[in-house]
Amino acid sequence: MLNLALDTATPWGRFALAEGAALLAYRPLNIHGSYADALLPVIQELLDEAGRSREEVAGLGIVRGPGSFTGVRIGVATAKGLAYALGCELVAVSTLEAMAAALLAEYPEAEAAAPALDARRGEIFCGIFARAGGWVAPVAVPCAGTPDAWWGRVVAAGVPLEGTIFGGDGAELLVGQGESLRAELRGRGEPSLRRWTSAHPRTAAALAVAMGDPAAGLPRIHPFALVPEYMRVSDAEIKQRVDLTPLRPSGDVQAHRTERDDP
Repeated sequence: MLNLALDTATPWGRFALAEGAALLAYRPLNIHGSYADALLPVIQELLDEAGRSREEVAGLGIVRGPGSFTGVRIGVATAKGLAYALGCELVAVSTLEAMAAALLAEYPEAEAAAPALDARRGEIFCGIFARAGGWVAPVAVPCAGTPDAWWGRVVAAGVPLEGTIFGGDGAELLVGQGESLRAELRGRGEPSLRRWTSAHPRTAAALAVAMGDPAAGLPRIHPFALVPEYMRVSDAEIKQRVDLTPLRPSGDVQAHRTERDDP
């Protein structure tokens, strides 16, 4: 089964193509503008690199947010359109969930992962995850919060700090650095490799491979039912005092009609 995974939720785009547990192609693509012009070409490049066609894609995975509002919208809209047009299975996971899975794949000795994204306004998007089958499960539910509040959740979660990997551009805000390094991470005796990285992990690669693993148990979603997961209102909504939260579509996908449904 050929699976394509996309992550446009942050400026650090990640794209991957896998067949079962075999990763066929992987492409990181950092974007400083919009993914609007780059997304479809990079998908075609992945397929060309693997010698496959778009029609062979049986599963499509998308990272649905949080992150950049524009990046999330472009990725979700593209995934919905492709999945509907190709008739392939669609899987949607949160950015933090995909980051955790990628971090735990990169650090097999780690027991838990705490991915963090800089959410601005003095907050981070963060969560704590542990391994679960071929994927991950939340130990602390992801949400936006101050770095101090989230560090309190990390300590209270009971996961061993020496067995937890921290990652993402919000990791430095979460754990601190230099003199601001969290007290629980200081003075641990002999020097050891630090357990955090600000690099964005290989989210799409982890998702594409997990989609081919029955143990991962990733749920499928109908394209009509997929909406972004912003996790917090935008600056524009605050300034304009409006609520642009996407309406949750009906679980009954038959209620969503298109020209295809007409006799």
